[in-house]
Amino acid sequence: MNPSLFKEELSGRFGWRLGKTESSTRRLYITPAPEIFDELVQFISEDNLARLATISCVDHRDHFVLLYHFALDESGFMVTIKLPIEKNGEPSTESLAARNPAAEWIEREIREMFGIDFENHPAKKRLLKADSLGDTDFPYRKDFKLEDLEGD
Repeated sequence: MNPSLFKEELSGRFGWRLGKTESSTRRLYITPAPEIFDELVQFISEDNLARLATISCVDHRDHFVLLYHFALDESGFMVTIKLPIEKNGEPSTESLAARNPAAEWIEREIREMFGIDFENHPAKKRLLKADSLGDTDFPYRKDFKLEDLEGD
C-alpha cells in the first residue's frame, strides 16, 4: 500500500470528515474534523497496525498544532494527523497514553514545554523541565521570554 491508496481507503471510511489531506511518495498528512480524531487514530494504529513514532507540537502564536506521526512500517510510509488546539485559556486534548503507551513520555514533554494538558494522562509529574521554571513557564512557546527568569 502507498499513501495515495491509504488516503482512498480513509476517504471511503470517513468521507468529508477526513478533512484536508496532502501526500507525497512516503507521507500522508491529514487534518481531520476533530470529532473523528479518536476513531481515526484507532483505525490507523489498531486496524492498520501503525506504530506511533512520535508526537510533535508547533506554536502558531494564536493556536497550537499537535502532529501525531504514525509509521506504517510494512508499507514504508508515515501518516501524520494534525490536530489544532486552541491557545485560549488552558489548552487541552485527550491523552493517547492509556491506549498507546508510546505516547506517555512525549505527552509529558509537550505538557511541560508548551502547556497543553493531556486529559486522563496516567502520570502528570515533571519529566524534563528545570526546577527553576514554574508551572506556568513554558519554554517552547513563542511568547516565552528568558529575560523574565534572569532575576530569579
